[in-house]
Amino acid sequence: MAYIRLDSTQQRSDWGRIVFLSACALAAAGALWQRNASWPIWLAVALPLLVWPLLSRWLTRRNGNSDVNDVILAFVDGLVVGVWVALVHFHLLTSAIMLMVLIHCTYAMQSARHAVLAIAGAIAGLAVTGLLTSFDIQHSTSTFTIIGSLLAVALYLAMQGMATGHLLQTLAHKEQMLTVMRRVDAMTGFFGRMYWQDLATRLFAYAKQKDIPAFLLVVDVDGFRELNSRHGETAGDEVIIAVANTLRTCVRPGDATCRFGGDSFAVLLSGVNLDIANQIADRIHSQALNRRLRDWPDVQISVSVGIASLAKYHQTVDEWIQQAEAALEQAKGAPRIYGNYAELEPISAAHLAELASMPGPAAAS
Repeated sequence: MAYIRLDSTQQRSDWGRIVFLSACALAAAGALWQRNASWPIWLAVALPLLVWPLLSRWLTRRNGNSDVNDVILAFVDGLVVGVWVALVHFHLLTSAIMLMVLIHCTYAMQSARHAVLAIAGAIAGLAVTGLLTSFDIQHSTSTFTIIGSLLAVALYLAMQGMATGHLLQTLAHKEQMLTVMRRVDAMTGFFGRMYWQDLATRLFAYAKQKDIPAFLLVVDVDGFRELNSRHGETAGDEVIIAVANTLRTCVRPGDATCRFGGDSFAVLLSGVNLDIANQIADRIHSQALNRRLRDWPDVQISVSVGIASLAKYHQTVDEWIQQAEAALEQAKGAPRIYGNYAELEPISAAHLAELASMPGPAAAS
């Protein structure tokens, strides 16, 4: 009766139904053993246990996950249990356990509607089978009945534990995937803006506290909208990837880079002076010009770079970003003068560790 979500659709688990029916069959077996039931009675328990899971699997494959299929499966699940309740002569302990398992599976794992359908099926099954057995009632309880009932409960609880464990693992995996999706832009592999904003806040506080230079670069693709209109969105995506690869070769591995917007990027620089920041900006611009797309060799990639140094009058990260964006607007169309660029010194591990230890926005507030 367990359900597994695949492609946003709940499908009935064959293994779950087998365990559910096995638990009920164990409870029924204890009561049947107590009263030395005949082989046709045992067959009436064993046959649904073996055949119904296979038949339900065939119905699901044929009908899909339609409402009609759900109604049939829930009703027949209850019908099987109702028949077994009547076959054990309505033994109180055994019947209570089988009905409890039925209702819990359909209500807790599916919905109240499924539980009502299952109960209706159980009533129909015990009514028809009860008429055939003259509604005989068994009052006594033997050791076999108790053992069968305990095994049924143990099997059902074990199934629930495994299903819960699998669900928790699935939720944990999805949470990890969501965290990665929040942190990383899928197209470029750079940080997403929200996570980068957290890093910018940390660097802002660290640079202010330690009084070290820090710079913010905003890189924007020139004429990106016209390029998309002329060559299509696929070409635009390739340009974004090409600019991202350019940034990887122009900044240090520890410089936090993010996809700032559709066709813009942002880079955090710390521990460098203004000359180095300008050299990095010029390098980004020149290397982007030299990039060529394999399927669109005539496309000329050009970027503009805005630079903003962290100043004492900046009260928030947003003010720092706004200054970088204003510098970007001024850089649009401005000529660039290129020179010889010195190799960048890598960011020290101690610097990165100290920066990582700075509190984030929530802690800082």
